[in-house]
Amino acid sequence: MKIMIVNNKRLSSTMEMGDKVALALHRMGVEVLIDSSSADITSEPFEAIIVLGGDGTMIRTARQYADRNVPVLGVNMGTVGFLSNIRADEFDRYLQPFVNGDFTLEERMLQEISVFQGNCLIDRLLSLNEVSIKSRAARTISLEVKIEGHPHGIYRGDGLIVATPSGSTGYSLSCGGPIIDPVLDAFVLTPISSYKLNKRPLVVAADKQIEIKPRDGEQYYVAVDGQVCTNIKDDGLVHIKKADRGLKLAIVKPRFFFETMEERLQRDQNG
Repeated sequence: MKIMIVNNKRLSSTMEMGDKVALALHRMGVEVLIDSSSADITSEPFEAIIVLGGDGTMIRTARQYADRNVPVLGVNMGTVGFLSNIRADEFDRYLQPFVNGDFTLEERMLQEISVFQGNCLIDRLLSLNEVSIKSRAARTISLEVKIEGHPHGIYRGDGLIVATPSGSTGYSLSCGGPIIDPVLDAFVLTPISSYKLNKRPLVVAADKQIEIKPRDGEQYYVAVDGQVCTNIKDDGLVHIKKADRGLKLAIVKPRFFFETMEERLQRDQNG
């Protein structure tokens, strides 16, 4: 068996934890690969992933390795850790069950974002949390939205977020969007500081496709999970659909999302 360890090179604690996990895995007879966001090892085969860090590290892992279709165990070493299953101090208890395959899988929806400039595809990315469209000039903008090819009207304000259920507790929530049970498949359209009072957050079934087109003749940027940005002009188009694969989260410690949500949001608020 071979397991990939993903950590955050900007946090020394995750690098140290990575060495500890690797040593423990070696003692179990497991081969180890380590991705600290610097090494190019995407072609190496492996059967599972352990992510050490916060939600940002998990999001990067999803975008980079979701096509491997392997279980991913999140070990929270960040701030909130919605996507993690266990804490770092629980590692010794749950590592062996994970290696033994003693876990359940919780599949999280990913969205596929295609960015066009005119008729040319300039970028295609996966997103675990959300995609947001804003003006590069930090001013009010107008965005034309279509759902399944049908006009849904104009969103005018600071921008628009399209989030997955996993991302509903992130940027979308801070802009007034609803919290969605993460095992559902849906899109959440959340305006950012909407100028129109009738434009409120909207939940759309994941089998529908969404198109967003800027209207103001300005330059915009498309931000995916707050980690990757692509610039487009007024003839740009953003196409969003449910990806044909999801992120398979390994659950070694039973949990109930709504209890976890309340505890972690309260902790983040007090921190």
